[in-house]
Formats: sequence, structure tokens, C-alpha cells
Amino acid sequence: MHSKGKKIIISVVLALFLFGSGIALYQHNIKVQAEEAHEELQRSLHVAEKNMNALYLDEKKEWLSDSISDKKIKEAELSIEAVTASNLSKEEQLTLDTITEQVQDAKSMFGIQSSINKKFNNEMITKDTIEFSDEEKELSLLKKNKPAFVKKMNEIIEQSKQQIEIKQALVKLFSDYDQFEVKPEVSRSDYESLKNKADSLSSETFKTSLTEHFDAIQTALKEREAKEKEERIQKEKEEQEQLEQEKQKKELESKAAKEEEHQQSANADVSASSSVSDVDNEDSGNSQDAANSSSDSAAASSQTVPAQQTGIEGLIASSQTSQSTDQILGVVANGSSSTVYLFEKNGSQWETVLSIPGRVGYNGVGSSYEGSGRTPKGAYQLGFAFGTGPNPGTNLAYKQITGNSYWISNPDDSQYNTWQERSSSSSLDEHMSDYPTQYKYGITLNYNNGVNGGSAFFVHVNGNGATAGCISVSESTML
Repeated sequence: MHSKGKKIIISVVLALFLFGSGIALYQHNIKVQAEEAHEELQRSLHVAEKNMNALYLDEKKEWLSDSISDKKIKEAELSIEAVTASNLSKEEQLTLDTITEQVQDAKSMFGIQSSINKKFNNEMITKDTIEFSDEEKELSLLKKNKPAFVKKMNEIIEQSKQQIEIKQALVKLFSDYDQFEVKPEVSRSDYESLKNKADSLSSETFKTSLTEHFDAIQTALKEREAKEKEERIQKEKEEQEQLEQEKQKKELESKAAKEEEHQQSANADVSASSSVSDVDNEDSGNSQDAANSSSDSAAASSQTVPAQQTGIEGLIASSQTSQSTDQILGVVANGSSSTVYLFEKNGSQWETVLSIPGRVGYNGVGSSYEGSGRTPKGAYQLGFAFGTGPNPGTNLAYKQITGNSYWISNPDDSQYNTWQERSSSSSLDEHMSDYPTQYKYGITLNYNNGVNGGSAFFVHVNGNGATAGCISVSESTML
């Protein structure tokens, strides 16, 4: 019995020992598993932190990495998810929250940056109709966490808005932007104001993209300003000529009145610097004469001017030419400028029905010969009419200029001072088609002072200045 009881005691002790060993082993295993889990958690946190750091360029996490992509952002998010389900200590949870916030910020920053880069590439806007309201709203949410990034993006947005404003304003200066057609109302102040705004921007790429259009405006402005200057000079010149002509007319009228008052000849001789050439109207049907006050003085001395006829009309009424026609074209010259008058006879009275500026030879009016540059002084019949197109409606005989039309000015030519149709001619001869503006409408003067006495004297449309001896007026007057 004693031996049996001893065995029982030994068995119980052995069982207790084995049970205790089992508990200790279990507790050890639990501890080992916990340590392994913690190590795994630390590794996962480290991976999450590493993936998060890969999204940024700097330790302060103010700027995105140059290699950031949607794929890397997704990897960072998955690494966070791998840790989220774990039992974390307070410290570990704070670390995970920081990593999560940084990844979310990086994702927002990357989305904003990508969107802006699509609209603003290579330092210039990609279109002139873009807007940034969505990006500005998202940036406001990052202002606290990423102030440097937000500031940089807002600077880009502001620069984009300035470029949009300038581009849209530039487009408005063109009637066709693609074809570089500038609106006629664009002023130099419009151009300079917009050009200064563009030059103030920092983007050389953007400014270069506008160069051709700004150059097109500058060219258009220069051409317009040159034309306006030319027109202004011409207007001032015409106004001055008009003043001189009015002054000259008053002087003539005053002189005629004084001569009449002293019962002198009504046909006073006009000074060489202010000659009068009178040419009758081409459609009058009467004898076509022109009269000059000095050339008619002898013939007019025996005629009586009606008492009521004074001034320049009195000179015309007293001329010999006035006895054979009822219309006279008169020219009062002052140098190469002149006043061209149209006088008509109304009953027994002569009236001025037209008074306009005109031009004569660059050496004025006087004795003429080939190359003298003077309009011949005297009274001459009108010949035939001519022009570059069909007959515009004159009753005179009419010739249309062709490529073979020449006025013979070579004194050695037997057909000197006549119109000829030739395939070629002397370089001294006048090729009529070379003067499409002046000879659009013209009338010949029946002037003949012999060989080398001067040729090709016409009444025609104004050119750019004095003539070589013709009388020129505006195109509307010729018609």
C-alpha cells in the first residue's frame, strides 16, 4: 500500500510538471508570435513611410518628387491599408495618421499640378479660353499644410490669367487673327499699351509666340501713319495753294476794277508769275479756243466790257476768244500750281461756274519748247479726248489707249507732235499706257509751235505733282 501511494504521488507531481511546462511553452509561443507580429507591423509601417517619402522631393515634404506618378501613389495607399487593420500602439497610430495625411496631400498636389500643367505648358498657356476655378478651390484646402506649393501654383495660375488676358485682347485687334488682318480702327496707343503688358511678363516663350502678330500690327500702323501723313501734307499743300489762288484772284479782280475805273484797257497784261490761259469747254460745239490775258490784250483793246462785268469775268468777257464761244476753261498759274476755272456765258454776261485747284508745268507757264517743262501761254482749241478705257460719254472724238499708243516727241520724226499706233518707238516718244493714272481721262490741246516747239500738251488727271507742261485736275473734274 505504501508503495502504491508513493506511485500516485509521483504521477501527480509529474502531471503537474508537465502541465506547467505546457503553459510556459504556450506563453512563450504567444510572446514569440507577438514579437513577430510587432516586427511585421514595424516593417509595414516602414514600407508605408518609405512609399510616402518617395512621393516627395524634400524632407519637409513641400515639393513633389519629379518621379511621382499615379502608380506610386497607389502603392503608398496600399501600404497604408496593410497597416490599418493592425492593432497599433498610440505612437504607431500617430505615425500611420501622419503617413496617411502626407499621401493624401501628395495625391491632391499631384492632381492639381497635372491639371495646371495641361493648361500651362512650357511657360505659356495652351489655350486662351482656359480657367482655373477647380484648381483654386483645391489649393485653398492645402494652404495650411503645403503653403510653399500653394504659393507656387497660384503664381502659375496668375501668370496664366495674365497671358489669357493679353492673348484675348490681342485677338480683338484683328478682324482675322490667323490671316494677320489688323482692324482699321486699331490705334498706336492700343498697340503700345498691350505690347508693354506683354513685355512685362517673364515668359519669353509666350512673348515669342505673339511676335508675328505684334509685328503685323506695327507694320499696319506704319503704313497707315505714312498714308495719313502724306494725306495731311497734301491737304495742307492744297489749302495753301487754295489760299494763294484766292489771294491771286482777289489781286486780279482788284487790278481789273482799278483799270476799269481809270477807263484803261480791260484786258490788262498779267505778270509772268501769274499767267492766265483760257481753254473753251470740249462739248460746247462752238469754235474751241483758249485765251490768255496777255496774248489777247491787243485784240481786246478795241472791245468794250459791259459795265456790270468786272474782275476775272471782265477779263474773259473782253477777250477775243469770248466772241466765238460761250464756254471757256481758264487757268491762272502761280509757279507749278494753278486755279482752273470754267466760265460760261449767260446772256451777255460771263459767269464763273467752277473754280478748282490744278497743276501746270514744273517751270510754270510761258514760252514752251521740247523739254522746257512749261505750259504754253496762249489760247488753244481743244482736240480729241482719250483715255485708258472706253469712251466715258464725251461728245468729242475719242481714242482708247493701247499698248501700242505713242505721242511722238522725237523732233527728228516726221510725225512729231501726233498720236501714233506703233509696236515700238523712240525713247523720246511718250508711251501713253505708261501713265494709267494721269491718262485715265485726257483731252489734247491743238498746240503747234513747229518742230521742237513742244509736244504732248493735254488736260488730264492729276499725278503726284507738277506736270511736264500739261494742265492737270482731279479725276472727278475730268469726268
